[in-house]
Amino acid sequence: MTPSDAWLRLALVSGLGPASAARLLEAAGDIRAVFDWSFAQLCAVDGIGGERARRICDPRGEELVAAERATCHGAGVRILTRDDADYPRRLLDLTDPPLALWMTGTFEPRDALAVAVVGPRRPSAYGHRCARRLAGGLARIGACVVSGLARGVDTVAHEAALENGARTIAVIGSGFGRLYPEENRPLAERIAAAGAVVSELPFACPPSAGTFPRRNRVVAALSLATLVVEAGATSGALITARMSAELGRTVLVVPGAIDNPESVGANQLIRDGATLVSSVEHILEEVGPLMTLAAGSATPGEPAPNPRAEALSGREKQIYQLLDDQARSVDDVVRVAGLPPSAVSTTLLVLELRRLVRKVPGGFVRAT
Repeated sequence: MTPSDAWLRLALVSGLGPASAARLLEAAGDIRAVFDWSFAQLCAVDGIGGERARRICDPRGEELVAAERATCHGAGVRILTRDDADYPRRLLDLTDPPLALWMTGTFEPRDALAVAVVGPRRPSAYGHRCARRLAGGLARIGACVVSGLARGVDTVAHEAALENGARTIAVIGSGFGRLYPEENRPLAERIAAAGAVVSELPFACPPSAGTFPRRNRVVAALSLATLVVEAGATSGALITARMSAELGRTVLVVPGAIDNPESVGANQLIRDGATLVSSVEHILEEVGPLMTLAAGSATPGEPAPNPRAEALSGREKQIYQLLDDQARSVDDVVRVAGLPPSAVSTTLLVLELRRLVRKVPGGFVRAT
C-alpha cells in the first residue's frame, strides 16, 4: 500500500474525525503503520475505541480505496492526500489538517494571496451589497476569494470573483456526490473552471451539522485573512473567524447595525479585537501582501487578469484595480497608489475617456 493510499484509506474510515485521526497518527508515527497495528493497539489510542478500531482493521480497506478512486475518476474529481506534492501546505498549519482532499479545478501559486469572505445564508440587503463590493474589489486587484459555496454571502463572494476575472476557491461541507446546496452545482462548475472546489469528505458523504465546522477551518487555513460580512450570535462565520485568529491570520469585520440580529456576532468580533473594515483600502492596509499586489509588485505567481484591464498600461491598470463600484475620493486613490496627484489625475482622465471610470459629485470617482 502506497502512502497516498494509506492516507486515503484512513480518510474513508467512517466516524473517524480529523482530531481523532491526528491522535492516532501521533501514536503510530507513520501512516502505513496504522494498518499494521492490532485491534488492541488501536483501541488503546485516546478517542479511537472499539468501533473505530474495527473500521480501521476492516479487511476490505484496500478495496474501498480502489472503489473510491474509480468513482472519483469517473466523475472528474481528483483526490489529493498529504503525501501528494499539490496538497496545500497552508493546511498543515492546522492541528488536524485533512487527511485527503477531493477537488475539481486546480490550485495555483497565486492562491497564496487569498481572502476568505464569509457571512450568513440570508444576508440583509446591506450585507449582500457589502459582500459583493468587497469581494469584487479584492478580485479586481488579483486576490483569490475563498468561501464555502453556501447560499447568501458565500454565493455572492464567489460570483463577484468570477465576474471580475479572478480565481476563487469553494470549500464544500459534503462530498461531491452530494454537493450542497444542489442549486449551486452550476456555480461550482464555473468555480472549478476558474479556480477550485474542494472537500475533505468522501465522494458520497452527505452534508450534516458536523461537516460545516470542518469545512470552515479549511476555509480559514487557505486564506491570508478572513473577512466577516454580517454574523449572528451563533453564525458559522464566527467559527471561521475563530479558526483564522488561532492560525495567526487576520480577522476583518464589516460593522453592522446594532439593531440587526445578524450583526450581533460580527460586532462582537470587533469588540474582541478584530479589525473593522469598510472598504477594500482598509483590507489592503491590514494585509500587507495584498497591498503589494495592488501596487503591482512581485507576488508569488501572477495575479488573475481582469478582462476589462487587459489592454491597460501598468499605471492605468494599477489605478483601475484600486477602484470598485463604491465612490472613492481622488485623494484616497493618490494615497493608496503612492503616485503623485498629477499622475493619478491624468490616468483617471484616460480611464474616464475609455469609459472604465466615471466622476461623481464631490470630487469622487468609481469604476463603471
